[in-house]
Amino acid sequence: MNASRRLTWADQVKGLAIAMVVVFHVSLYLDPVGVDAVIGRLKVPFELFPMPAFFVIAGMAAAGHGRLGVSAVLRRRVLPLAYVYFLWSLLRTVFYLLVPGLQGGLGDLPADEWRTVALLPVWPSSSYWFLFALALFTMLRRLVAALPPAVQLGGSAVVSAVFSSGIVRVDNVGWTRIGSLFVFFVAGALLAPRLKRLVDASRPWHVLPIALGVLVFTAALLTGLRHVPGITLAGQVLAVAGGIVLVAHLPVGRVRDGLTTLGRNSYGVYLLHLFPIVLVTSALRLVDPAWPRPVDVTVQLGLSAAVLWLSWRLALVATRFRWLFAPPERFVRAGRSRREPRSTVGAK
Repeated sequence: MNASRRLTWADQVKGLAIAMVVVFHVSLYLDPVGVDAVIGRLKVPFELFPMPAFFVIAGMAAAGHGRLGVSAVLRRRVLPLAYVYFLWSLLRTVFYLLVPGLQGGLGDLPADEWRTVALLPVWPSSSYWFLFALALFTMLRRLVAALPPAVQLGGSAVVSAVFSSGIVRVDNVGWTRIGSLFVFFVAGALLAPRLKRLVDASRPWHVLPIALGVLVFTAALLTGLRHVPGITLAGQVLAVAGGIVLVAHLPVGRVRDGLTTLGRNSYGVYLLHLFPIVLVTSALRLVDPAWPRPVDVTVQLGLSAAVLWLSWRLALVATRFRWLFAPPERFVRAGRSRREPRSTVGAK
């Protein structure tokens, strides 16, 4: 595979991941309004693949940050991510305040209260914790970059194991996932060239043994072994590996093209997708649905597809307003040397 192809499979991995995130979030919001979110009950696959995959790809993109100065990483990556995190968390709160009657209580704190905004620096929003985590991971990775790779990987893997097994408990979705997923960002940053070579050397049939391993660990998680340190992490590693190999060998066609398009716009889809989900599910609450299960599944799949399409289209429109995805240029330019390039966080 050439460099262009490697970039394509990374986009496709992000496309598959954001599609799974949307399906899962649709199920979370449908369940309280009386639509039996059958697909959402399959929580383990959604836990094993999407967010670990996102952080591996993000880590690969940040592989060169270890050679930059701390101040450069802070200005060019961390502060722009923090800006987007606070901005969209604020927009989310305003959205719930302006449109009364919407269900915003699925997170750790009510979405329509200003205290949620006040606590954003220490209590990651359940909707946009990923941005908080990405900013934190970027800074932590730079601070530990001088350590031996084995120490970085081993240390972050231990942290992941104790968080994902429940040995360390935090009553916050964001912090729990931050502790569980840092290892994937570190792995992407440290192993980027090796990962690319492995994907080049992979064959379609490699998906089969990896999928078998994922099934084994899924069964282990479902049968009560989740609290064994390392079980969840091992399942996530296999799921990410299987997902990458799968999309890297997709035949040319609409599925591959669709995943590529979704992946290249995953940042905007992630930021926007909850708004249409909340509006539609809140409208369904007024209907008081009592449908047969096949109808419930059809509604979930149809809404998921509609939300993906609408979020993608909205993201294309929203890119005209650069301030929604990146801080004003004067904010980034403050304190930056002339040799430093502009921040491109909004284009990821």
